[in-house]
Parts: sequence; C-alpha cells; structure tokens
Amino acid sequence: MQNMNTRPTATPKMIVVLLAVLAFAVSAAAQPNFKIKGVKLPSGTKNGTTVRLLNHHTWDSVGSATVRRGKFVIEGYTDTVFMGWLTDNRHLYSPVVVEPGMSVKLNANANSLSGSPLNAQLNRHTRGHDYYDALRWVSEDMEAYAKEGGWLYRLAKKVIARCSDSIRRYNEVVGWQVYHDNADNVVGAWVMRHYFGMLLYGDYYSDTVSPLRHKVDSLYAVASPVVRNFRRNRNYYEQSRRQMDVAKGNRFIDFSAIDRATNDTVLLSQLIDGHVAVVDFWASWCGPCRHEITHYLKPLHEKYADQGLVIVGVGVFDGTEQFDQAISQLEIPYPQIIDTTYRTVANLYGVAAIPEVFVIDRNGNMLGSFRGEELVEVVEKTLGVKKD
Repeated sequence: MQNMNTRPTATPKMIVVLLAVLAFAVSAAAQPNFKIKGVKLPSGTKNGTTVRLLNHHTWDSVGSATVRRGKFVIEGYTDTVFMGWLTDNRHLYSPVVVEPGMSVKLNANANSLSGSPLNAQLNRHTRGHDYYDALRWVSEDMEAYAKEGGWLYRLAKKVIARCSDSIRRYNEVVGWQVYHDNADNVVGAWVMRHYFGMLLYGDYYSDTVSPLRHKVDSLYAVASPVVRNFRRNRNYYEQSRRQMDVAKGNRFIDFSAIDRATNDTVLLSQLIDGHVAVVDFWASWCGPCRHEITHYLKPLHEKYADQGLVIVGVGVFDGTEQFDQAISQLEIPYPQIIDTTYRTVANLYGVAAIPEVFVIDRNGNMLGSFRGEELVEVVEKTLGVKKD
C-alpha cells in the first residue's frame, strides 16, 4: 500500500521542465505591451533630448527614450490603464492614456494622439476650439507679470481674461460631451481635473454658498470611483473643503511659521490680533506677487499702518534664502514669515495660486481674498477711512 504522506521525488527532467516554464513566464511578463511613438515634436525638443513617460497618478517614471531624428519611441509593460504624461521638462508636455496592447502616435505640434480607443477620446479633449491655444497664450503672457506694472501688465491681464473665457466656453461645450462619454474611465477623470481646476481659480473665498462651490460638490458627489479617486480630482475636492473653512464670515485659522526678522517661530495670531489685517501668500519667484507688493501692499502699509492696519507676508512654495533675497530686493517694511515645509500653510488655506491676499477684520473674521484696487477699497472700508 502506498503511503499517502510520501511526496513524489522530483526527477531531473521535471526540474528542467519547471525551469523552462518559469523562464517562459518571466520572459512573457517582461515583453513590452505598449508603444508610444512621438513625431513632429516641438522645435525646442532637440535630438539627444530625453523624453520621459510619467504616471500622472504617482509621478513615477515608467519609461523613457532619447529623441533621434526628431522622433522618439517609448515601450513598456502595463497590466492596467492609467493616465500618463510625456515630457522633456522644457518644451514637450503631453498627456497620454497608457493601455495594455496599445500602439499610439503622438503629433505634439497638433496635440494629436492616434492608435487606441481611449486616446482617440483624449484627442477630442486636447484638440478643437481654441482650448490649447488659450493655454499657450496664458503661459506666454504670464511672463508679462514679471515686468511689475506698465502696459505689459495691463495687456497680460486682458489676454488672460480672454483666454479664461475661452477655456470656460470650451469646458461647458466640448469638454462636457467628452466627459459624459467617458465618465467611468481615466479620460473622464482627466477632463474633470481641468474643470475642477478652473472652478478653484474662481472667486472661491467670497462666501460659503458660492455657486462654484456647489458645482464642485455636486459633480464630485455623483462622479464615478475612477473620477473621484483620480489624484488631482481628489486633491482639488479636499482643497475646496479647506477653502470653505476660511471663506468669508469664518474665523481665520491660526498657524505657526518662521519670522524672517528674528528667525523665531511665531503664530499668525501674535502678529494680527486686534487689528485689521492683510495676509499675503506669496513667493520670491512669482512676478504677480512682486507686482502686488510693490504697487498695492507697500503703499497700503505706508498709508495706514498708524491707523491699525497690519500686513503680514507669508512665504509659501519657496526656499528661505530666495525668500529673504526678495524681501531685501523689494525693501518690504512689514513682517514676513515663511512656511519652511513649503506648502503646509498654503494647504491649510486652500491656496490654489499665488498671490492670494486675504483681509481679516479686527475680530478675526475672514472678509475674503482680494487683489489690486479692490483690495485697497476693502481695506479702507474695514478701517473706516473717511473719503473727502
């Protein structure tokens, strides 16, 4: 009788067969199952340039290639569908849906992707209307902000306003159609990412019942898990929650930062308690921030510091050395503090872009976020300045 507890002995032949099967499985798993070919690249993307494919959800690099004869080919393996990002970190910035078994061609100059079903849908989003033209105009004319005033500044404001209207019209028409056709996949998540971003740059701190806020809340509530869990969408939604915490009528949120005059840790409340306060979130590299400081914040300080106004600059997204240099260059006379964690304080206030300039009344209540002449009007009204 055979002992059932006795295991059969592996023969050399069996071992060879098992090793062969294992080697085949490893080889099969290592075989590339997606291919991205880039053609007609931006003029600045020269031969020898490295193009990387990033996973937009994690920002991990999942492939790269060297540009040769004006083209590149990236191959890799994936067993899931994800949103990727092709970049040379200078001229090429193109989204791409990475799918198992796909072979796609990117015409970067025309923002065109072809070769797979989801990329065909993404192509509907990245082309058409003047959406990408608008983005290009915005990025180019943002440089005008660094000129600190004058006709360039006024021109940039007009161009950006025009482009913002164009982007808004696009999202309301073509964007929505693409979203509804892809509401349960990464293309829909990508479209919603742009729409959420647009809403968050609106007048979001004005009150707690903003139509924009309701729109974000209602869209996120009914979105598919793919859309809700998309990293940028989830971050945008959480950001909107924090913006609500410091919207008009709520009490300001206290935080600690490093005082640049003393290098000590101080609380915001220590600097503004009992005063009408202007709290300016800014960074040394930000042209519009420098413009706001030079043309509005410094004049406000000089005019109303002895009437109970306190202005505090808060350094975010910046290094201490660069921030200190900017303070010196701009000759800023009022207190400056910096968040050395880079973005903790900005996240606390839901800051989506800088400069973000808040006004707080004497009782510590938020009055909203303002810029330029509107900031001046709100400060004077809150101080009770009497006009001649």
